[in-house]
Amino acid sequence: MRNITEAADDIARRSSTTVTLAAGEHDISVGFVYDGATLGSARLQPFLRSSQDILDATGHPHLQTLTVTGPFNSTGPGRTASRERVFVCDPRSGSAEAPTASAEHACAEKILSLLARRAYRGMETGQDLAGLLDFYESGRKARGFEAGVETAIERLLSSPKFLFRIEREPASAMPGSAYPLPGPELASRLSFFLWSGLPDDELLDLAKDGTLTKPEVLKAQVVRMLADPKARALVDNFAGQWLYLRNLDGFIPNSVGFPNFDDNLRQALRTETQLFFESIVQEDRSVVDLMTANYSFLNERVAKHYGIPNVYGAHFRRSPSRMSSAGDCSARAVC
Repeated sequence: MRNITEAADDIARRSSTTVTLAAGEHDISVGFVYDGATLGSARLQPFLRSSQDILDATGHPHLQTLTVTGPFNSTGPGRTASRERVFVCDPRSGSAEAPTASAEHACAEKILSLLARRAYRGMETGQDLAGLLDFYESGRKARGFEAGVETAIERLLSSPKFLFRIEREPASAMPGSAYPLPGPELASRLSFFLWSGLPDDELLDLAKDGTLTKPEVLKAQVVRMLADPKARALVDNFAGQWLYLRNLDGFIPNSVGFPNFDDNLRQALRTETQLFFESIVQEDRSVVDLMTANYSFLNERVAKHYGIPNVYGAHFRRSPSRMSSAGDCSARAVC
């Protein structure tokens, strides 16, 4: 009889595979191929369940964890979008000869000045750049140009100026009084609220020349930022907190009253609410429409849960909601 270690190794071999991927971001998903003749025709759970429902007693296969390891036998750092965003110049400049120290220093200065401008949100100083270049030189002497840039970036990312958003009161401000924010602080507050991230170059330029604080410019920037795909963060973070969508994973309905509830439905209900909230923002609707709107976003799984017919497929589409009787909730998870 094989021991436990041999059995575990055998399972690992049968449940793993190796694939060749180019450098960069990839979406990876894993699932089981359903074969009715093999698994039998009597399915106690009519919907495919997910990895969170590991205690299901139907005997159907489940995924508990998915682990991605690598890279194996890599031939170099690759040409990823993030790497190209950092290395905006090349000290070799197409020459076959080794670059000079001055050429490397000039390129490193260009790289770090751009990174510091974004990381410090337009509040970088000459002293900040000089400090980063000191770290660059230290890393370069030990392991070369790219290692020097890496060392400087590590210093940049550990700086309090990057880690904290500090808004200093003007020296003339009275205790407890209101005062306008300077351009850089306003740009940061705006970008972290709408995008949950750093301000972009356009916002930083307006903050630097002092025009961002003008009401008409500020309004135009808010409209632009809400139209940007990064504004999805407002849905994920603001709506996630306000509507408690982040807590959905901790709710498990009564299995007697809702025998078909699974994590796929839980995630779909979250997506439905996110799409609905996003439509309120993007279409500049009244906040009252959160309770009175006559539409929602459904896919087949959500529609079946609500008892709405003629909705097929996994993709979400805008659909009229249905009120079956007075007091019933419309087809929105926010109810």
